[in-house]
Amino acid sequence: MSEIALETWGEHEALILKPPRSPLSIPPPRPRTAVLFPRREGFYTELGGFLPEVRLRFETYGRLSRLRDNAVLVFHALTGSAHLAGTYDEATFQSLSPLEKAFGPQGWWDSLVGPGRILDPALYYVISANHLGSCYGSTGPLSLDPRTGRPYAKEFPLLTIRDLARVQARLLDHLGVEKAIVIGGSLGGMVALEFALMYPERVKKLVVLAAPARHGPWARAFNHLSRQAILLDPEYHAGHPAPKGMALARGIAMMSYRAPKGFETRWGQEPEKGETYLDYQGEKFLKRFHAESYLVLSRAMDTHDVGRGRGGVEEALKRLKNLPSLFVGIDTDLLYPAEEVRQVARLSGGRYREIRSPHGHDAFLIETDQVEAILDSFLP
Repeated sequence: MSEIALETWGEHEALILKPPRSPLSIPPPRPRTAVLFPRREGFYTELGGFLPEVRLRFETYGRLSRLRDNAVLVFHALTGSAHLAGTYDEATFQSLSPLEKAFGPQGWWDSLVGPGRILDPALYYVISANHLGSCYGSTGPLSLDPRTGRPYAKEFPLLTIRDLARVQARLLDHLGVEKAIVIGGSLGGMVALEFALMYPERVKKLVVLAAPARHGPWARAFNHLSRQAILLDPEYHAGHPAPKGMALARGIAMMSYRAPKGFETRWGQEPEKGETYLDYQGEKFLKRFHAESYLVLSRAMDTHDVGRGRGGVEEALKRLKNLPSLFVGIDTDLLYPAEEVRQVARLSGGRYREIRSPHGHDAFLIETDQVEAILDSFLP
């Protein structure tokens, strides 16, 4: 069980700098952008919206093998980016957008990707892309609508988790990848589940961390409160890209990402510092994310239900019976309790493992040593 030594930006502002299994690191990565749905085709969303063009920002680590059989596709969580691993050099960092710079130069799962680590680029072709609807280089509310020449902003169409999966599948086409190991945590775990159900022939193995089969009323309630904090802020309606309500939204979300034991361990002697911590993280969030992307992606999460149109959750998960799959719960997760994840494993016939940590939902990002040990027993 880890102790917090130092916090950097983190997926949920909670990346713990722990010594990785190997001290070797990958060369500075280079982010790329691909047009996956060009204007002659466009992209029709599941809920009836239309995007004239879709671009995805992505990074790759390692090389695709001659047999094209070593790809690993990693999906990030709600406020993550394509920058999975490595540290940008100065030239690359200076070429990034302001929000990408605020995200930071270091990858969000860096300790798991590199020479001698569980996702070793000498063995795997690791792919990570920023989700459709986000604000880190992929098509989203900040993007210019080719039809008007202005940012989509509030006119960006509603998305579903299935939309996010469809775009990621097109990225594999673009990269010449037929089949991949698919890994995701939190929102990324939902996308991984949908990807496996939509494209079972393209998944070698499935790994889902801290994600349910359905975004239920408890999780939706947290999203609702976070969105209300933004939507009730006059700054938002005045067009401010980072209204103060977004800091409160972040604080509400952070309470679902953490757990009482972690707060007590860290601030039990000075409880007021727990409040200051939430305020601080909210202020940092204003500098690195965009309100419209937060609304779009959190609403997409609320559509998550693998049973929709498939005869219910149980019938849907039966389709995964022949797919090697691993589901990882967290013993202190308040957002998606371990029992929810355990049930997904049982219904799909997959393996179940559990991270033990005082840090709640964020543990899949914090307890990287446990994550590495769990993946080590499952990946080839």
